[in-house]
Amino acid sequence: MAVSRRPALSKVRKAPGDQFRQPSIDPSMKTEPASKPVTAYAFDHAWFKLPTGFPLGDCHGMAVDQRDHVWVLQQNGDDKHPAVLEFDASGTYVRGWGNRFARGAHGLAYDKRDGLEFLFVVDYELQAVVKCTLDGTELLALQRPVHAAYPDGNGYRPTDVAIAPNGDIYVTDGYGASLIHRYAADGRYLQTIGWKGNGPGQFDCPHGICIDARGAEPVLLVADRANVRVQVLSLTGEHRQTITSRGLRYPCTLRVHGDVTIIPDLFGAVLVWDKNYTLVATLGAHPDMRPGEWPKHVAGYPSVPREDRLDGRFISPHGITRDSKGNIYVGEWLRDGGRLTKLSPR
Repeated sequence: MAVSRRPALSKVRKAPGDQFRQPSIDPSMKTEPASKPVTAYAFDHAWFKLPTGFPLGDCHGMAVDQRDHVWVLQQNGDDKHPAVLEFDASGTYVRGWGNRFARGAHGLAYDKRDGLEFLFVVDYELQAVVKCTLDGTELLALQRPVHAAYPDGNGYRPTDVAIAPNGDIYVTDGYGASLIHRYAADGRYLQTIGWKGNGPGQFDCPHGICIDARGAEPVLLVADRANVRVQVLSLTGEHRQTITSRGLRYPCTLRVHGDVTIIPDLFGAVLVWDKNYTLVATLGAHPDMRPGEWPKHVAGYPSVPREDRLDGRFISPHGITRDSKGNIYVGEWLRDGGRLTKLSPR
């Protein structure tokens, strides 16, 4: 089933309660010494080595574990092949699992807790958010939210997930009712945040989400894609800040790593923001794509002709992650097979 991929600043306030003021335990949120963000990267579109003949589909969520192994969600619609792929630190394919997610694999989050590592897989076709071990054992499946936005129990199409320092789980319903649902670590439903619209705290396709735990108060960063903006919220959903421009074209999600925030933008770019959410680099920018305007003028988008798939230029970045050495990994949404790229700091 085809899925469509379709804009005031305020000071951050401290929210009441101390339950969220815990150090993050996700390596992707580790605080690094203050330094100037890297702005130049070398592109390698051939770094990921798949088994011969593997039918790579659309590339969606990505994550890195404590060994710097890269995890990729691919969606080729064929449940004879795994949707969750693992690559080692040299780019060699290790294994895959999660065949049942092959039609709707979309969002991916990594979490380390009590010395154990987990992946959270989001599948919009199955309407599922599943917590797994790194070998694919399923430990927890979140219940579909009961909410007035789903009067007949349908319409829920989750797209991404983020895990707070205290274990709370945040799920974006980007392809459904444009809401965010919050669950406790044990899977209990806690809260629904926002509603569809373009005002503060409202969303139009909240496609991606992550936690920024670098400050005194951890906050949610939401890629409010169809509104072409990023919203900053408290962990209980209070609006803190709305970010527009700063390179945004059609943001898919965000990931915070050390002093940078990295954003895969579906309209042909990867953005690097500093710790103040200021744009410091636009990587691989496609010159023919514009903010908020579906690129009908780009022949075949996103499956542009092969001769137009140029090295060093993105077409449709959808997933992103970063390892401990500062390398960035990008997955692109191409309807005739995805593309995976490693960006190495120069």
